[in-house]
Amino acid sequence: MKYLKYIFLSIYIFITLFIFIKSFENSEQSTNTSDQVTDVIVGTIDGITPGDESITDKFDINDIKIFVRKAIGHFGVFLLLGIFSCLTYYYFINKKLISMIIIIVIGFITSLISEGIQTIPEGRGPSISDVFLNYAGYAISIVVVGLILYLPYYMKNKKVVS
Repeated sequence: MKYLKYIFLSIYIFITLFIFIKSFENSEQSTNTSDQVTDVIVGTIDGITPGDESITDKFDINDIKIFVRKAIGHFGVFLLLGIFSCLTYYYFINKKLISMIIIIVIGFITSLISEGIQTIPEGRGPSISDVFLNYAGYAISIVVVGLILYLPYYMKNKKVVS
């Protein structure tokens, strides 16, 4: 159990680096990554649904690509980051209120930086809506994980006034 916090920290650092590295990709690289993920998802959905009809028969492929880019590339990755951010700071910082404040601030800063980096590669640019989409995934995870970790901590330490 004593090494668990280092595993959380390693995963947290890995996801953060992944986000920043992907932010440096130019437009063509980013599109290729999204297209590969979309192909896997479309193939998986087509493989598990009955019948010969493809998901691309029901939805435009470009709409699917945008959904994948936003839902997985922005929201989903930051959702994972939020989970491991909560776990990391919870186990490394003894003052739980301070750790929660750090978690909230760090997530927003990470989202801003990842979008700001996109001013560097060719054909890409930052988007304020993506900052908020990133942070929405992050915030949902910190609410859920925060309730699981922090609420019992505060309930246990709450003094009952008689």
